[in-house]
Amino acid sequence: MTQQQTLQLFLPILILVPVLYLRMRRMSRAQPLKLGRLWIRPALILGVAALVLLAPQPGHHAVRHFLAQDWAWLTLAAGLGGIAGWYWGRTMAIEVHPEDGTLMVTGGQAAILVMVVLILFRMGLRTGLAVEARAWHLDVLLISDALIVFTAGLFSLRSVEMYLRAKRVMEAAA
Repeated sequence: MTQQQTLQLFLPILILVPVLYLRMRRMSRAQPLKLGRLWIRPALILGVAALVLLAPQPGHHAVRHFLAQDWAWLTLAAGLGGIAGWYWGRTMAIEVHPEDGTLMVTGGQAAILVMVVLILFRMGLRTGLAVEARAWHLDVLLISDALIVFTAGLFSLRSVEMYLRAKRVMEAAA
């Protein structure tokens, strides 16, 4: 392994470990949950995902046309992302603050575990595809698009689940 390959492998890890540690510390404390703003992140992610999928790729002047088989893979990725997002949202503890009546959310360790698994999977997939994509006749662009769709489904359904549950918690507290 050359020095550049070693750096490409370990630099993301050196950056991600402190970021994930700080994120885990922040998620383990209760924070206010603003129901009116819960739609913003999924809307941005869905918009960017649509832009990435539908915009012409660098070096090409035409929009990429997906085959029926490509749409099937993208649908599967969206479904799996939605399922993972729904369960991730369920790991978030939502309660009403007893003093001021605001919603509070606390992330679980399972949420961090999901994030770590996704990051490691992406790193492993990128490394494996760089080595074996041609031998296995894989469409790297389709796999990248599927990961984008998976992420969009993940964050969108996480927010939907949290919104529905937060509404129920507010109604029960009233």
